[in-house]
Amino acid sequence: MERSSKMVYLIIGILILFFYIFAVPSSIKGTVNAVTMVLLIVALIILFGLGIFKIFQLPAEYFVGFGLSVVTVLALRDINRLKPPTKSKKNFDEE
Repeated sequence: MERSSKMVYLIIGILILFFYIFAVPSSIKGTVNAVTMVLLIVALIILFGLGIFKIFQLPAEYFVGFGLSVVTVLALRDINRLKPPTKSKKNFDEE
């Protein structure tokens, strides 16, 4: 995207913001708020989807490393929860 087209979008955004702040009547401000929230939610969903596509373009080694890290954390948690061995009479007699 060219720099001039980015500036046009920025100027249009600033003009819409000024219109909302100074010129929108209070009777339709609720409607404008609802439309703005819907647009923001849709934009966030689109960005989330694009981010997911970008993540799946990573090499497979990243996913394998992440999976191994998860397995390591779970294994260490299980090892930490183990109770210390109790001495049985059989082992006590052998000593």
